[in-house]
Amino acid sequence: MSKLNYLNVGCGNKFHKEWINVDMVSNSPHVKAYNLLKGIPLSNDQFDVIYHSQVLEHFPKEKALDFIRECFRILKPGGTMRVVVPDLENIVSEYIKHLNENIKNPSKQAEANYDWILLEMYDQTVRNYGGGQMAEFLKQPDLVNEKYIIDRIGYVGKNIRNNFLEKKDSKQGISNLMKIVKKIGIKKVSKYIIKKITNIFSSKAQKIGSFRLGGEIHMWMYDRSSLSRLLREVGFEDIEVKTPHESNIPQWNKYELDVKDGAVFDPTSLFMEARKPR
Repeated sequence: MSKLNYLNVGCGNKFHKEWINVDMVSNSPHVKAYNLLKGIPLSNDQFDVIYHSQVLEHFPKEKALDFIRECFRILKPGGTMRVVVPDLENIVSEYIKHLNENIKNPSKQAEANYDWILLEMYDQTVRNYGGGQMAEFLKQPDLVNEKYIIDRIGYVGKNIRNNFLEKKDSKQGISNLMKIVKKIGIKKVSKYIIKKITNIFSSKAQKIGSFRLGGEIHMWMYDRSSLSRLLREVGFEDIEVKTPHESNIPQWNKYELDVKDGAVFDPTSLFMEARKPR
């Protein structure tokens, strides 16, 4: 048990060792694997703080209320929940702005910004393969609106872009592969290869269905009104919109869950906190 009664739900690779971190799958000894669609198997009134970032939108709309109820159940009276989700209001505002700009003052930059914001709006709800068209857009050697995109998608996006631009020769690739095999073990690597080969021979419909149920897809979008209503319906109070840097959670910035090395992970997202009544 962590010294802190702080819980990070659906943490992915963004976690703090002092917290209890849970996700659907675990790639770290610091993360516990739970099927969050079936609830959170933890005790009532256990945590002072619950945090989840870029998680709620992956639940079907009809399952969202159950998930928030589970968070409410395991939070102590007086405890704080912090929620971070893509901000539909922000995306729609940007879309309208760049739609008008692209029509009134057409340019390569205006068109690129318009194309990107359309991807932000739709791609992660309709894509049928990992990364979708957003990843393809980021792979362009000459990205005329690179600064605009990085300003919107933040720390993670910058790393993705840099990884796409890295050129590695075949020797380095083989060397890295051998390191991976040595680290993971030949049995696990063999299982992975067999799985990949099996996937090649699977039907297209099966592949798409498996991908779309795999957790990458956005099932719903929220703005400050709809998210507030959802939290109120469960019983939360003192609902507030926050910035990435501000929080009612003590020493928030030291945990680097929303901001790392001065860079915000999801700068255009909606950051909201609420309190469970005492």
